Amino acid sequence: MAIARKQKPSPAGSKLAKKTTSAPEKATASAAEAVAAVRDVPGVISPALDTLIHETAQKAVSEARDAQETLRCATEEALVQTRAAYDKIKHAAEGVSDTIETSYVTVTRGIGQLNQKALESLKAQADANLELFKALAAARSLPEALTLQTDYARKQFESLSSQLKEMTELAQKVAAEAAEPIKASFEKNLAA
Repeated sequence: MAIARKQKPSPAGSKLAKKTTSAPEKATASAAEAVAAVRDVPGVISPALDTLIHETAQKAVSEARDAQETLRCATEEALVQTRAAYDKIKHAAEGVSDTIETSYVTVTRGIGQLNQKALESLKAQADANLELFKALAAARSLPEALTLQTDYARKQFESLSSQLKEMTELAQKVAAEAAEPIKASFEKNLAA
């Protein structure tokens, strides 16, 4: 006949019951409480079984610590990789911003030059119109006025053709200069 034996209750205020900070410490505390509870029952556990339980508990705690260390290392590695990716993206964004700013300055300067050429062209046309009106007012005959008008039309056509060619070349130059930083940035990013 088996005699029922009372287990000693663990003290409510024990340090193991209060200290619960990490998984390995919880596992150690649980294993220690279990071993202490079984040890309090006389004759139940043999020394070999006691050693086996103690070694198993130590192994579980060791594996929990190893898992925690592996998780910590993986987290640190992920953090380093995230920081490196952020730095790379930040550097690329700064480069794009600088490239756009450089292109914007070039376009702004080019538009100013185109506006200046257009104003010079308008001034030249206004001066030519004024000279034509003066010459027409001084003309003595209709054939002389027609000759003046024909010469004026020919000169204006040549002048407009020349001005259009200059403005087209200037616009192409501005476009090429504005695109150059973007092209260089694109090539640099492809090479990297």
